[in-house]
Amino acid sequence: MINKMQKVQTEKWARRQAYATFIGYSVPVFSLSARLDVTKLCQRCRREKTSFFGEMLYIVSAVLNGIEEFRLRLHKGDVVLFDKTDPNYIVMADSGAITPCRTEYMQDRKAFLARERADITYVKENGGKLNTFNPPGVVDCFYVSTLPWTDILSFSNPYDYKDADGTSIPRVTWGKYSEENGRMKMTIDIAAHHALIDGEPVCRAFNAMQRMIDEIDE
Repeated sequence: MINKMQKVQTEKWARRQAYATFIGYSVPVFSLSARLDVTKLCQRCRREKTSFFGEMLYIVSAVLNGIEEFRLRLHKGDVVLFDKTDPNYIVMADSGAITPCRTEYMQDRKAFLARERADITYVKENGGKLNTFNPPGVVDCFYVSTLPWTDILSFSNPYDYKDADGTSIPRVTWGKYSEENGRMKMTIDIAAHHALIDGEPVCRAFNAMQRMIDEIDE
């Protein structure tokens, strides 16, 4: 699965100075965490009997695909912009073993949720035969991890900084939601390469996720 991409002319790029500054850093990745109110999302899941993970994965995918900076990647010495990126997330088998799973992003929410369920089922049934952890050269995705066992306030991600292209893939992590003053709250974290993205688009992403949740019909 390869999405279309185009090369960015960095010498004419509006953020060329920031790119030139951070591309040489030995640790060029930063992360920001935010607290989301997921009350209406929890209500939808109960009402429609859908998976919280699937619903949240759709929201994250829609938001990240809607912000151009999150579709930028390093690829073979160039900066490229993909027309679309897909979530690559972790599926846990009954044995506790973890296997990566990728679902193609689709704008239609119900179609995406159906595809995500089918992909998870396939991976659980065939996980032992799959070997897709961080395949080299594949950057048209973003990584998603969840920790639904604990309400965690901050996160960090493992990186192989020898793989420059791989470090340009954004990481999104969220933990368990919990009740605060009658509302369901959850921490979500986004990690990104500072040569490609600044803090403002990350904050924009958090705000867009919250708006999508707030706009869920009662």
